[in-house]
Amino acid sequence: MSSTHSIYSQDQSPGPLRRKRKPISCDLCRYSKLRCDRQQPCGSCKRRGRENSCLFPDKSNQGPGSIKSLASPRAPIGSRAHEPQSTARGRLASSPGSSRGGVRTDVNGLFPESGWGSVLERPAPPSDPAFAPDTLSPFSMGQQTSLQNIIELLPPEHCRDYLVSHFFNHICALFPILHGPTFEAQYAAFKQQPVEVDLSWLALLFSMCALALSTTEPTDPRLADLWPKGCDNQAEQTVAVSRRLQQTAMACLLKDQFFTRYKFSTFEALLMLIYHQSHNESVDQGWALLGMALNIGIALRCNVTTQQINTIELERRRRCWAGLLTLHTYQSILFRDVDMTFLLEIKASMPADVNDSDITDEGILQPSSEPTQMSLMMFKLRLFHLSAQICRHISGPSRHDQGAQLKRFDEAIAAEQKLWDSKYMINGSPKILNSYYAHWCVLQTYAHHLFLLLHRPFHHSQTPSFIPSSRERCISSAAALISIHRDLYEVPLLRNFLWLINGVVSLQALHAAVALNSCLRDMPLTFDTTPYRYELEKLMLRMESFSSRSKICSKAYHVLDHLQ
Repeated sequence: MSSTHSIYSQDQSPGPLRRKRKPISCDLCRYSKLRCDRQQPCGSCKRRGRENSCLFPDKSNQGPGSIKSLASPRAPIGSRAHEPQSTARGRLASSPGSSRGGVRTDVNGLFPESGWGSVLERPAPPSDPAFAPDTLSPFSMGQQTSLQNIIELLPPEHCRDYLVSHFFNHICALFPILHGPTFEAQYAAFKQQPVEVDLSWLALLFSMCALALSTTEPTDPRLADLWPKGCDNQAEQTVAVSRRLQQTAMACLLKDQFFTRYKFSTFEALLMLIYHQSHNESVDQGWALLGMALNIGIALRCNVTTQQINTIELERRRRCWAGLLTLHTYQSILFRDVDMTFLLEIKASMPADVNDSDITDEGILQPSSEPTQMSLMMFKLRLFHLSAQICRHISGPSRHDQGAQLKRFDEAIAAEQKLWDSKYMINGSPKILNSYYAHWCVLQTYAHHLFLLLHRPFHHSQTPSFIPSSRERCISSAAALISIHRDLYEVPLLRNFLWLINGVVSLQALHAAVALNSCLRDMPLTFDTTPYRYELEKLMLRMESFSSRSKICSKAYHVLDHLQ
């Protein structure tokens, strides 16, 4: 007798013959809306590496409608990270007033004023902890493991060297908290005597490898040794291995007792982990870690300039403090319900706008007029100051001010855009001999996102505070954000920055799509919406293509599908 039949035979009771029930899928397949072959474990769970979580409803000791917990036995450090992210996509409800998927519609399927705002709300955690997404909580790492076993979880040396090189060539300038020559010396010392490594520095190495891996092409032959033999889905393996490396980084910090014993390498590792979370998982997931990093940075006096240390160490601390502030920019812009202006009151000296080679023990060379490795960070710092003030304005009683405040902030954003053009463009065209065009694109996403936040209260003609120019601004900024998203996906010059679509940039594009849809529905019938609808359709397809690697894109795809 099959195992499936035995489950139902337990429900049979003496009396009239009852119709045999149909077989039931496992809990993960039912939740993910996948076909289940009802084996133990089923084929779908095997393909996704979730054999331990492949469980079927237990009718013998539970009431009707209840399901067995999916919690698996405690595993060694990093083993849970081998499991790829669930590809479940919940369907959006089509009934009137539905609010599933993070967007609420009225009875006509339109997006009222509150609908746009709901896209910007912090997501609530799932009600069922069994289906909560994996996090970097240090309490979920499992049993203690020896240092040697943790080191063995690193990628093979040739893969690791490539990932470190890839990080400094294509990622570091976007978040330049590290001093390249210093890290290179530390890395060389680690390879010679790995067992002498500082655990927090090892966490930094794990987090760097995780971030670099998530930004590479899954079919890159230089990473072939990371995948199991016969692997036919490198994209899922990329997510799984990157997740494992992230969680092992947190395990290193826990083993180093970072709650009570922290040092500068602890600060660096935390910042790198949070940056990775913001660009590959969710800005919101890094919120608690960001608070810890802020307190550690203050305790280490990274904002104090009077420390008796050499120039290189001083600049390293200034860079990390600057990185901490730019991470708060994501929070203030994407979740503008928290006032970040208190950080502006903390006095601190910012790093020099120079390249790594310009920093020596004797001092810092004269800054160059050309873009440097730190130029993007300096512009981001200016954006943090501006965004903190704007988000305080739009969350306070002055948000409906149609006069001086709105004009002042508009002019401030435009002034920043002119600075970026002068630094990264030549006669209105991007500099193509380096990656500066990508840096310009990243900065522009913040500018247009701020324009949308500023003009949202005035964009709709049915509101008493309607301003026609605000609706035009919302349409143009939303279109610009979607266009940048398209360029990152299609333009060969930006190929090395395709990974930005996994996180913050797609969140901004989703905000733009909801804003654009709201404005288009409010336009006169004579207005041609066809080009904009076409761009929304293409954006939805791009989100769908990235759904297997990004939970943000997966959720955004369903929202955009509902919009269409």
